Amino acid sequence: MLRVLHGKGQEDVKAKNTVSPSTRARQDEENEIPPPPYESEENRSILKDITEDHSEKEDYRAKMRLLIGAFVFSGVYTLFSYFVPQIRALPIFGTALASNWLWTLNPSPAYIGQGIIMGPSTCMHMLFGATLGWGILSPLAKARGWAPGDVDNWENGSKAWIVWVSLAIMLADAIISLGWLVVKPLINQAPKLKTKILSSGFWRSAVSKSQSSRHSYVRYSALDPAPDASTSGHRAQFGVDYDNADDEDAPPSQLISARTVTLLLPLTLILNVICMHIVFGDVMSPLLSSLATLLAVLLSIMGVRALGETDLNPVSGISKLTQLLFSLATPASHFSRRTAVVTNLLAGAVSESGALQAGDMMQDLKTGHILGASPKAQFYGQMIGSVVGAVLSTVVYKMYVNVYEVPGPMFQTPTAYVWIFTARLVTGQGLPEMAWQASIVAGIVFVMITVLRIFASTPMANGGRHGVTAPWKAFIPGGIAVAVGIFNEPSFTLARAIGGLIAWWWSRKHVRNHQRQIHNSHVSGTDSHIRHESQPDNRDHTAPIASTQTISAADTASSSVVVLASGLILGEGIISIVNLLLASGRVPHL
Repeated sequence: MLRVLHGKGQEDVKAKNTVSPSTRARQDEENEIPPPPYESEENRSILKDITEDHSEKEDYRAKMRLLIGAFVFSGVYTLFSYFVPQIRALPIFGTALASNWLWTLNPSPAYIGQGIIMGPSTCMHMLFGATLGWGILSPLAKARGWAPGDVDNWENGSKAWIVWVSLAIMLADAIISLGWLVVKPLINQAPKLKTKILSSGFWRSAVSKSQSSRHSYVRYSALDPAPDASTSGHRAQFGVDYDNADDEDAPPSQLISARTVTLLLPLTLILNVICMHIVFGDVMSPLLSSLATLLAVLLSIMGVRALGETDLNPVSGISKLTQLLFSLATPASHFSRRTAVVTNLLAGAVSESGALQAGDMMQDLKTGHILGASPKAQFYGQMIGSVVGAVLSTVVYKMYVNVYEVPGPMFQTPTAYVWIFTARLVTGQGLPEMAWQASIVAGIVFVMITVLRIFASTPMANGGRHGVTAPWKAFIPGGIAVAVGIFNEPSFTLARAIGGLIAWWWSRKHVRNHQRQIHNSHVSGTDSHIRHESQPDNRDHTAPIASTQTISAADTASSSVVVLASGLILGEGIISIVNLLLASGRVPHL
């Protein structure tokens, strides 16, 4: 500005405008930003490794912050809920629905975390069950006089009445699902069995005799040909890698020997029968204890198989199936009412605990296999944990029973009533009015629904593709989830539904962010291609990078939301011990 005032600005402009073309060209060359050197494959790999290492560290720190934050929030809420217990039953739909029909919300972080892990589909099925049971069937039973007692009465209230409907749905789903689990391997092996029969010597001789007069133009290949180009192309086309078809197992020194299994398995089964005879010898004979133990072994194998295929362990259905089978072994004509019911309960408990523990240990071993852990070390750890857990769980149970009322307002144990009702049902005891008819209708409906869900996972529903599930299966309610939503009070189901919605929102959020990143990378890639047009590179790096980014984004979304759920569950679980100590010390509520 001062130079303009002194009249020098125009002179400078004129001087600049009088620069010669050669001088201006030389200045442009000096000021031009040199293009970046051509990136070699080695430089690109080093840069990629550095970027991935930095992103992994940032991801680890972010997940640790998320875990600690969720843990602290859950712990603070749990401690606050001790002093203000009213927060466990919020009347979000009004006081009338809360007091008359038990429609409240328990915003427990642990329940929300469980809903996150379950996923939106299962949680919505549970919410459908809660709406069906507590929003339709419970008022209907109360209005028609089928359940004249209070709604929360387990003897003659509508809560007890709808449990029979829940039980029928659970039994229908369990019988159909477990039956399909048995039939499915037979169907899958049928083509191989047919091929084996057709390739047998007897069949070939019979066919050759019947077609001896015909001219055949069949080409034969070597039994074990060397892989040529056509074979490799065929394998690549269908994505088959025969060399790596089976995962490498652990070395023999790290495996449990067959002799150990042969010795310890019968001993543990005998020990289980002896313990049951010591504790329940006046009710259950050693023969029935042995039968229950053998059923537990067979059904635990079925449960492990179902868990490996579907990621769900059908322990509820397995226990109900055992109770149903044991009703044949304890007829009412030979056993008293008390003996039949208690024996039925014990048999179901043995089978469910066996299937549950087998499934948990299978998941531990599978995780260890993925991480490269020693199966032998895991086996010893599971043995030690089982012994310590048996003692510790008993001590903790006695502490809770001495401090809290079980069953009571805080610990209602609805599953225990389901067990008792099942035992009463299969031993021939009476049902409430109209409960039998409603249960029959619900069972028939969910037999068809379960068959439809099974059909959704077959190749017929997916254009002949194997291992693919039809997208509409998520909208078909699962029997077990609906049954759990019916016999649990709405306060628990609503909290889990919130967790399912959080998981759905979290997944959608990461999908949008990932799509935005891919779009930005494509834009930057286009600009880079324009800048480096003089340096052609015919290699296509986009496809592997995009697929890697897709897998990484999916893993990040799922692992992050599981970390959030784990923090919520751990916080309430650990701080609840503090609440237990406060309750045992008679610390007053606010």
